[in-house]
Amino acid sequence: MAVVDTAFAPSFLTRLASPLRKMQRSALRRRGPLDAALEDYLGEIAHAGDKVLQLGASDGISAAFLDRGVFSSPVAPAASADTVEAICQLRGCSAARLRVFANIGHSGSAGEVDTVWLARTPSLAVLAAHFRHAMARLKCGGLLLIEGIDTEFGKTLFKQLSHDMDWRLDETIAGQVAAFRRLA
Repeated sequence: MAVVDTAFAPSFLTRLASPLRKMQRSALRRRGPLDAALEDYLGEIAHAGDKVLQLGASDGISAAFLDRGVFSSPVAPAASADTVEAICQLRGCSAARLRVFANIGHSGSAGEVDTVWLARTPSLAVLAAHFRHAMARLKCGGLLLIEGIDTEFGKTLFKQLSHDMDWRLDETIAGQVAAFRRLA
């Protein structure tokens, strides 16, 4: 017969209230300022050792991922690495897991990744190219974060993925970032 340690076993009410608390945190994230809401969300989904590919320059986001022990690989200009290292120094975290790629073609050496961040883009063609590249790199069960769903191009991709059975919308953050889980 198995022995259950009741001191650490969650009560029935705790298990019942857990999804409700998660929905409340999610609702607050949807309305709060983007930086704080994104930091809160990354605290839940980013785990040490995960690999993240960022398509588009997002220096603050790179630092936020690095702060959680994630391997961050942005596709950005070389000067972006210096900026991320400076932000990490201000935050008190290490930038040792940062690897910057000069262009999207070189990022293939990052291999399969757990999360892909698609930054705001100036055109639908650039967003489509970034999405195709993300599809080739993102593992099944991985997370696709799309910044700029409040813009015309971001809305287009958001609507397409919302109706696609291979993707599940996990959350929208501050009305500007959508988090989709790849199901197949």
